[in-house]
Amino acid sequence: MPIRKQEFYEGAALHILARSGAVTSLVVDPPFVRLNSAVAALLKYSTRGRSPWGFTFTPDEQSLLQSEAIERRTILGLVCGSDGVVGLEYSSFTQIASVRQVALRVSCFRLHGEHYEVSGPDGVLGRKVAPSAWSRILEAGQI
Repeated sequence: MPIRKQEFYEGAALHILARSGAVTSLVVDPPFVRLNSAVAALLKYSTRGRSPWGFTFTPDEQSLLQSEAIERRTILGLVCGSDGVVGLEYSSFTQIASVRQVALRVSCFRLHGEHYEVSGPDGVLGRKVAPSAWSRILEAGQI
């Protein structure tokens, strides 16, 4: 059975977390992956080889994210091709992309050797995200 693209990219993001030693449990509950029973992660991927990487969020995904964030800590893992994974808390996501009734697009941009700039329809995130931040995502307040 061949590996689907989604499995390949999501697997890479989850592998990084597993290697950090912080994962004690992992449950797939589409579209989320529940990590350590306390964190819900929504993983999205872009196959583009170079910056910028774009990610589309449907109205249903936006609604699910909003609902999930009420229940537990919710993070987004944006897999930027083979470059890395941008980890965002849901609260950071809402700063650049408020919930809409239409699909919205979030972009990640990075020059070689620098941090990721993340932007959405409501503007640019006020800080850049370190490429190493994803491996620390399970440590509260680390991204």
